[in-house]
Amino acid sequence: MKKHLNKLLFGSHDPEKFKIPSSTSQFTKISNVWNSSQYHDFGIERFFRLFLVSSKVFFPVIYIELLTRNLPAHSKKIYGEFYVIFKTLVPFIILFYGLWDHYWLYVINIYLLIETFLYVFNKIFLPEHNYKALANRSMILLFFNFFEVIASFGVIYAAGNYLNQPVSTWIDALYFSFITGATIGYGDFYPINETGKILVIVQVMSTISFLLLFFNFFAPRSQDINRGLNSGTE
Repeated sequence: MKKHLNKLLFGSHDPEKFKIPSSTSQFTKISNVWNSSQYHDFGIERFFRLFLVSSKVFFPVIYIELLTRNLPAHSKKIYGEFYVIFKTLVPFIILFYGLWDHYWLYVINIYLLIETFLYVFNKIFLPEHNYKALANRSMILLFFNFFEVIASFGVIYAAGNYLNQPVSTWIDALYFSFITGATIGYGDFYPINETGKILVIVQVMSTISFLLLFFNFFAPRSQDINRGLNSGTE
């Protein structure tokens, strides 16, 4: 069974020889930012970086890293992926079963959404995705994060009275959240109060953040491709 599971997760590669750069503990990252050992920043940029790198101590991901610190690098990455998938499934489950009126589930949804926002800003301002071997993996995880944000905002819209008509089904909540996140806005659903408008603004800002991060991934990779083409023609 273990052999087949390894085959499913790692293909034909030997998991013991799977080359992934070793990860740095979050407390080391905080120390690096504090001591300016990797970033030569000052002023508001420095405050923002310190806030981002320190904020992770309030969320589960850092403690998952601590619990798996003695495992091989590839196993730690797999646990991280399972956590991302779990976070993505939570709002979809809340929507599908109409559980948005359960206060504690609503709070968990907001909590995980905040963690994802901070994760995206960490990726933008504290980039750790410069390893070519992990580029595709990071892109896939970002798509999971994007759909998590879409579903999480769907839970928020369903739980409140922010729109011109009630959100009575999970598909209505998901639909409005998706067209808002995609900046389409057909006009059949729209916010009617200040809270709803603020939520829409925040969600559109999240879309812009994801776009910035996607471009941050694609730009270096396209440059590498162009270098390869140019070297091949010389």
